Amino acid sequence: MSNSSKDLRASLTERSVADALRSCAMPLGCPVGFLERHRVTTVERPGDEEPVVRTFVRDAIGVVSLPCEEKVDLGLDPDEIQELLSLTRLEAAPGSVIELRSARFIVGDDPAAVALLDESTLAPSPRVAGMLVYDPRRDVLDMLRHDVSPCEWHQGGGNIDSPHRVGALQGGALVALATVDAPRGRLARVRVLVSPRHRRMGYGRVVLHAMVRHVLSQGFIPFVRLEFGDLASRALAATVGFVSFARSLTLHVTHVDSSVPVELPAS
Repeated sequence: MSNSSKDLRASLTERSVADALRSCAMPLGCPVGFLERHRVTTVERPGDEEPVVRTFVRDAIGVVSLPCEEKVDLGLDPDEIQELLSLTRLEAAPGSVIELRSARFIVGDDPAAVALLDESTLAPSPRVAGMLVYDPRRDVLDMLRHDVSPCEWHQGGGNIDSPHRVGALQGGALVALATVDAPRGRLARVRVLVSPRHRRMGYGRVVLHAMVRHVLSQGFIPFVRLEFGDLASRALAATVGFVSFARSLTLHVTHVDSSVPVELPAS
C-alpha cells in the first residue's frame, strides 16, 4: 500500500471506521472484534439459502466465515483458510473456480474491493456539468436505460428500488445516474452509471459527489464495491474521496469431498 493510501485511510474518522466494521461484521455473522484484532480466524455462522463462504481482509486482519455445520461441513484446514484469504487479497475475478483439497468454490459476482468515504475525505464539490435532476421519473430514467446494456443497467442500480437517485441532464437527455441501495447497518452502497457517449466528461463525478453528500446528510457512510480490473471506476471513486477499506469475496460452495473427516477449524 502506498503512503498516500495510508494517509487517506488515517484521515477517516475513528467513528466511521468503527461503524463500517460493525456493518461489515453483520453479513459475516461475527463480532466486530474479529475484524479489529484477530489476524486470521474462522467464524461459523448460520447458512444462507445456499451454502456460501464469505471472506474479509483488511490489512493483516482476515476472516473466513463458514456456513452452519448442519448445512454443510467443509472441513477446511488452516492452509486452505490462508489460501482463501490470499485469493481475497489478490481480488480473484468473479466466476473463477477455486479448487481446494476438500471443497470447490465459485467466486460470486459481487466485486471484491470495498472503498468508503466520510466528511474528512470528501473532495470539494466539482463544477456542475449539465443540470442535476433529483429522483428522476421513470420516463427520464428510460433515456439512459436504452443507452446502456442490460448488464450495465443492472450493475449500475437502474433496476433496484432505490430510496434516492441523482441524475445529470445534457441537452435534455439523462447522461449519468447515481443510485443508493438500502443501507446495511451504517453503510449505504452507491452506484454510478454513465452513458457511453458521455464518459470521461465529469458527469459521473458530479452525480456521485451529489449522492454521497446526500448519504452523509442522512447519517450513513457511503461505500462502493469496485470490480476487478475496473481502473476507470477506481479513478472516479478516488477523485470524489473514497478510500480503500477492505476486500471481500462471496464464494459459492459447489462441491464438498465427503471422504474428508469432519474437522472444522477452531473459531
